[in-house]
This record gives sequence, C-alpha cells and structure tokens, in this order.
Amino acid sequence: MTNTATLTAVGLGPGDPELITLKGLRALQMADVLFVPQSRDGDQSLALRIAEPWIDRARQTVVALPLPMTRDASQLRPAWRAAAETIVAELGADRQGAYLLLGDPLLYGTFVYLWRELTALQAPVAVRIIPGVTSFAAAAAAGGMPLAMSNERLIVVPASYETDAATLRRLLNDFETVVLMKAGAALPAIVAALEELDLLDHALYAERVGMPEELIARDLRALDPQRRPYLSLVIVRREDMP
Repeated sequence: MTNTATLTAVGLGPGDPELITLKGLRALQMADVLFVPQSRDGDQSLALRIAEPWIDRARQTVVALPLPMTRDASQLRPAWRAAAETIVAELGADRQGAYLLLGDPLLYGTFVYLWRELTALQAPVAVRIIPGVTSFAAAAAAGGMPLAMSNERLIVVPASYETDAATLRRLLNDFETVVLMKAGAALPAIVAALEELDLLDHALYAERVGMPEELIARDLRALDPQRRPYLSLVIVRREDMP
C-alpha cells in the first residue's frame, strides 16, 4: 500500500485559541509539519500566534510561507506557486501537514489560491479542509448584534469594493444585514456613507476579534478611521440593534 502525504487546511477562527474547533485542534496536533502564511514585510504570523499554545515545538516543524500583501497577480501567482512547491517538498511521500489560517479556509482565505497551485502541480498530496469560526460571527457575539432572524437575509462582501453610499443603500434595501469584511483602509469611506444614510447607529465595528487587543465599537464616530488594521470589519443592520 502506497502512503500519501496529506495537507489539512485548518480554520483557526478569529483569534481566540479556544475558538479552534476540536476537529481543527486534533488536525493541528497530529500534523508533522505546520505551514503558516506570513507577509513578506516581516510581521508576525497571526495564525501562528493563535495556534502557538497547541504546538509541540519538540516534535512539529513550523514552516512560514512568505506571501506579498498585494493584489498584483504578477507577484501573487509566483508566490503561491513557490509556497505549493515548498509544501510538496516538506511533506515528501507520507508526512501529515496542516495549513493554518485565520477564520474559515473558504471565506476570503488564502488557502484557495494555494489549493489551486497544488492542483496545477498535480501534487501527490491529499487535501482536507476543516472549517473555522468566522470573524463576523465572533464579532456579532461579542457586540450583541443578531446577524439574521426569521426570514431576514444577510450578505457578506469585501469592504474595499462596497463603500459608497449608493452601493450600501442598494445592499441594505435588499438585505437586512450587511457584513463588510477587511474594512481597514476603507473605513473612512464606510463611515461617510453610513452618515449619509443615517445608519451610523445601526453599525458595529470590530478588529482583532478574540485577541488581547480586540476592539468592538458601536460608536464609529469615536474611532480614528485612519489608523484601523486590515483585519477589521463592519456589520450594518437595517433593523434596530438590541
């Protein structure tokens, strides 16, 4: 019988190590090699920071995969190909690996791009996926905001593409709740649009959910919109909040 290397994408959740699922934790602890995405500017890997309490450094190898923080496909595609090649080399014929990432692997996650490159390489690696708690679910719980009730509808969109008042008005006409992911640099435009729509009191802001530096705010006016991190979000609910 031929052994096969495996790679399990583990959604670690939003930041609290205790929000890793039991299945995800088991995959993390069973892996021989742990792969973590890391920005090329040298910042600490948040995925590694979350997983650290559960890692056995004496037994497990941790491999950082440097990835550029850009939308430029000419830079991203070679980086993803190099990451896939690193994974194949590290796993060899029969080792178990886990790719650790924030949130859920299939919701605006980095794993899909890596998966595509592994497929293109026809890599002899069996891929498995374990879902994780999403940042907006954790933010809603921390802020006491219902996401959807009864027959209400919810939409999740990338903030950088949905920040003008006309677009938000259209979305909120069609959906009771709008989740704006990765708000960061788009926050000034979001605040301006919500003010124009008289919806600032219907919004919840969250950053670094589940981490020690977590910030949950219902008063977006009090925030410095120029200094918010990329990993932040805004939930806008058309109905009054509790």
